[in-house]
Amino acid sequence: MYKKTKNLKGFTLIELLVSIFIIAIMSGLFMVNYHNTNQRSQLGVVKQKLASDIRIAQNNSLGSKTYDGVTTPSGGWGVHFSLADPTHYIIFADKDGDFLYNNDVNKDKAKEIKTLPAGITVNSLSPANTVDIVFFPPDPVTYINASLTANAQITLKENVNNSTAIISVKFCGVIDTD
Repeated sequence: MYKKTKNLKGFTLIELLVSIFIIAIMSGLFMVNYHNTNQRSQLGVVKQKLASDIRIAQNNSLGSKTYDGVTTPSGGWGVHFSLADPTHYIIFADKDGDFLYNNDVNKDKAKEIKTLPAGITVNSLSPANTVDIVFFPPDPVTYINASLTANAQITLKENVNNSTAIISVKFCGVIDTD
């Protein structure tokens, strides 16, 4: 006749269910972490884009970019931030030479109004609730709120995870993305 074997190999139903449960929990944790990482990486991309736009204003001033047929605006090129409108910032030509953004066509004119992606806003500004960073050619000299000695700090906030990113502009023209 045939012999009974004691060592039957295989899985029981309980072992199989426990394994599936563990895999499901790990997959769920991965998906949550993946979503959070994606949001943080979007904030990093926006931070780099903002720093790049500030550098564009700086390069426009260095290169004596024309605006309205004039080779160099009287006050150079700048970027305007305001907590009153935390979803936008403005790249502008400082036509009147006061090193500040004036929302008047006869004084200054916005070259580009940039919109931040949904869920990301300007959370805080330093040294004031409105910051104008203007680069004056030919060096370019950096004016922050019409001052030669001030530094600027722009803090971006991703509203879902409350993550923040900081862009600093030094009075000497160095743009830093911590």
